[in-house]
Amino acid sequence: MIWQRIGIFVLGVLAGSMLNRFISWWPNHGVYGEFRSTCPHCGHPWYGLEQVSLWGRLFSEGRCQYCGDKVPLRHSLVELATGVLVLLVSFRGKGTLDFVRLFLFVLLVVPLFFIDLKHHRLPNILTMPGIGLGLILSAALGYMKSALSGVVVGGGVLFVVALVTRGGIGMGDAKLQAMVGAFLGLRHMLTSLAIGVLLGGIVGLLLLVFQVRGRKDMIPYGPFLITGAILTLLVVS
Repeated sequence: MIWQRIGIFVLGVLAGSMLNRFISWWPNHGVYGEFRSTCPHCGHPWYGLEQVSLWGRLFSEGRCQYCGDKVPLRHSLVELATGVLVLLVSFRGKGTLDFVRLFLFVLLVVPLFFIDLKHHRLPNILTMPGIGLGLILSAALGYMKSALSGVVVGGGVLFVVALVTRGGIGMGDAKLQAMVGAFLGLRHMLTSLAIGVLLGGIVGLLLLVFQVRGRKDMIPYGPFLITGAILTLLVVS
């Protein structure tokens, strides 16, 4: 059993390495169409285990073997987060298909978290197919009605909020929450939304109090919604 869990964690880390490619590729995909793992400093392609940042931190001090510069910490955080989350959801899945559902959900929300944190964007290339994929898997597991309700309510509520706040909440957040509803169903989507809103309010207030951000500064809301979804998935469901 222990080796099975280790294997699942390693699978998650390797998947996180692939997600790093997407996170690096997405902002510039209109200019640089090549999807490959390269050093962000010298641009040299990485091959084999060079692509796994955690491996590099263990055996090459976290530096690129070609230019010697430090690999950004984000690469290791993505791999570690993906590995840990995949391992944790393996305890929650009820059968192979349910594990596949939760595994794919992790592979969607991790890059969305880091992209929104840096670029304040939630790419349609992830959220829109994610909604469809979540509905298909939920239907296969017998949760179609709850998932469809989660999509309509989750996306609808934040769509209205986006219209009312005129940019306080973006349409990307509405699509993200619709995706959460597709994967987690109505009840868990509502719980995750409540947690995300609470976390966003607390962190936003602290940033204002300590003058880290001003009232007019944009704070990405996707990471809070995703954190709410992950906490709901691991603790509540």
